[in-house]
Amino acid sequence: MDKETIYDIRQFNRFYTKVLGLFNNQILDTNYSLTEARVLFEISERTECFANNLVQELNIDRSYMSRILRKLESEELIEKKSSIIDSRKNFLFLTKKGEELLDKINIQSDEQIIQLFTGLTSSEINEIRTSMMVIKEKLEKNKF
Repeated sequence: MDKETIYDIRQFNRFYTKVLGLFNNQILDTNYSLTEARVLFEISERTECFANNLVQELNIDRSYMSRILRKLESEELIEKKSSIIDSRKNFLFLTKKGEELLDKINIQSDEQIIQLFTGLTSSEINEIRTSMMVIKEKLEKNKF
């Protein structure tokens, strides 16, 4: 890959992280980081969720994941329940409070996207969406 291509990709990455406000310590007017919000999301999406699965899926350091889970549990956003089969493993579940926070984050995320695309035509929005899906598809082949 040539230097110009690398430069353009890095420039786009810097642009998009700025657009989404990823340099803020908190996501969307909450007291939670993007990583913490993502952990909540991932827990909500699984019927059976274990911390080890999240570590692997999100490629997060185990000790960092442990700190995140302790924080989310202490703030009553998640609960841990011991597995009947293996008592060393804990299932992770969102509490009602966790579900409400995640709903708030999802609503605000949707609003952020709507604002980002305000002023664009349907055709422009579809072009961007298609490009994003192509990028996702191509990069998923590498399973990074």
